[in-house]
This record gives sequence, C-alpha cells and structure tokens, in this order.
Amino acid sequence: MGAWGYGLLQSDAELDVVDEIEVEVARLAKKKKCRIMHPKQPARVASFLNDGLFHRAFQYFQERKWNHGMIYLVVLAMRLGCVIPTEDLADVAQTIKDTPMYKEAKGQLELGLATYKNNGEPMDFGSKGMIETANASASASKGKLPGGPNDMAKALEKMTKDQEESKAKKAKDPKPEPEPESKPKPSFDSPQDKEWQDRMEKVVKAWFDFQTAPE
Repeated sequence: MGAWGYGLLQSDAELDVVDEIEVEVARLAKKKKCRIMHPKQPARVASFLNDGLFHRAFQYFQERKWNHGMIYLVVLAMRLGCVIPTEDLADVAQTIKDTPMYKEAKGQLELGLATYKNNGEPMDFGSKGMIETANASASASKGKLPGGPNDMAKALEKMTKDQEESKAKKAKDPKPEPEPESKPKPSFDSPQDKEWQDRMEKVVKAWFDFQTAPE
C-alpha cells in the first residue's frame, strides 16, 4: 500500500524496518521470535528489553550504522514504556538530524524524546493504524465515495422500504405485476468505485495478516 500517513509507523517501509528489528532482537535474545510492535504481553516484552536486551540491540545497530534500526527500536521501546539508557536517547536525537524521515514523523519523535518520562509510562505518538486511517477517511468522505458506508446504509434502507411497499401493493391488488424493464447492472469501472474497492481490499488483507501473524 506504500503509506497511509506521514507519521511514525504509517508506511510499509517503516513496518519492514520493524520486521527486521524484531528478527535481530530475537536472534540476540536467542529466541525464535520477538514481537515488539504488537506484543500479546507488552509488560513482559518491556521487561526483557529493560534487562539489557534493548541496549545490546541498540549498540548492534549502531555499530552497523543502521540509523533506521536505532530510531525505530527507540520508537517501539517508547511505545512499550521501556526505561531507555539516556545515552541511547541522546544518540537517537542526533541520529534523526541526518536520517531521511517524513517531516511529521520526525516532529513526532523529536517531541517524544523531549517529553518522554522514561519511567515505565508508554508513549502515544498519536499515529493512526491503517485500518483506523481507512475508517476515518470513509467517515470524512460523508458518502462521496460510491459504495461507502453511508451509501450502503441508504441502499439497504431503500431496499427494505421498496420490499414493504411491494408487499402492501400485492395484498391490495392480487393481479400479477408486469415484469420490470431490465436495467444494466451497476458498473464498478469508475475511478471512485475502484478506489474504494482497492482500499477496502487492502484494509481487509492487512487486518487478516495482522490477526494471523505468529506471536
């Protein structure tokens, strides 16, 4: 999908970095897997990171000059409320100055670094996930995209009303009604229709992938 926003963790490229980070952290911890972004037990994962695993991973990425690895390891740790060594936070503050990032994402991280309590309280950067973004976009469209939730509700209401009127008419007049003129089936060839369909297909796929991903 590319990107659904300009904030932290709102693009496929960033999520690819997260995947690599989780692989490397799991390897350093000598575990088969280590989910940091969406852990089922956040407090437990934060505890593992606090016990030295975070700093080991941070140093490993730093030695290999993997700036994005350092940056997003800090982002993930802050979201879990990890207690991060002050020198690592200072290094990231310098690293982001020379690392390509969206302006909004960089601003979020700079503000986070300046306000992070570093006492176990998780940081909320305010970035919406892909599904939240799609839902917000659908609501903001107010039915302008054909097939959107407002249009679907109206269509269902109209169909129910038509069925009730047809039943009432048949009860009054038992004579068979003439066959209605055949109408062409609705087409989904317009750019707006395709945009809506593509968006929903990607959202559903992303949600399915998230639900079925191993811990």
